[in-house]
Amino acid sequence: MQRFNPFQQDEDALPPEEVRFLDVHVEPWPDGRRVRVHVSLTPFQQPPNLEMVILDPQDREVSHISIIENIDFQFVLTMHLRDPEPQPEYRLEVELSYPEKGTITQSSCKFTLALDQ
Repeated sequence: MQRFNPFQQDEDALPPEEVRFLDVHVEPWPDGRRVRVHVSLTPFQQPPNLEMVILDPQDREVSHISIIENIDFQFVLTMHLRDPEPQPEYRLEVELSYPEKGTITQSSCKFTLALDQ
């Protein structure tokens, strides 16, 4: 797994204004209460901050995570859905930012849960 290293930067590392998401997708767990979030970023010269929010069909927040000074170019994390009555569809919103520059880029993806009725 590649990680940001300030002493030995990737030769393709980009300045903050050019950092982008290469991939963002969600893989629901079978329990319908958690999801795996897969994120890939372009190599960067400075670690970015990431905000991830999962919204239900009524745009209510059901999960949120903040990552400060992320050092991984590619990672997977688990988010828990705090929805008392799970819905079949949700939307993940992801924002990449730097304190001195603000929001650089955003991404979103819709996903569905396989709910047993």
